Amino acid sequence: MLTVQLSCSKCDRQTCCSAAEIEQRLRSLGLLRRAPDPPPDLVSELLTAHACRLKCDVCGAVGLAVGKPVEDDCWGDWQQVVVCEVCKKPIPAERVEVFPDAKRCVDCQGIADRGEDVEEPEFCPKCGSLVELRVSRGAGITRYKRFCTGNPACRL
Repeated sequence: MLTVQLSCSKCDRQTCCSAAEIEQRLRSLGLLRRAPDPPPDLVSELLTAHACRLKCDVCGAVGLAVGKPVEDDCWGDWQQVVVCEVCKKPIPAERVEVFPDAKRCVDCQGIADRGEDVEEPEFCPKCGSLVELRVSRGAGITRYKRFCTGNPACRL
């Protein structure tokens, strides 16, 4: 069973993560989309390669350090963090306690309940990374271009 300790340099928060949580964090980055049950060595390799893109659950800083847990004591005061499937922000523990199957935060669920379109993230069809809209650099009318955040060589 893969278990690692993620630590944030900004707020000095250390979190122990199980294999399922690591997979969820990697999927939030747009990785592992095509692997429903990835092998542990692949998950471990992706984690070390993309830890600089992971966000801290507390302060939101990007870039976490990966290390092995020192002891099993790190699971003592641990709480599982559920991440919203739309905005990727942590869902408050109170909401998860009341609604254990909650997949969205209060704001995103409210938008969906009102029947408004929820902006789902777009993923690159070639590499699976997130796609951003960026302003093109030409003069004249403002134009936007889809850009793959994972691999600049991907042409969309």
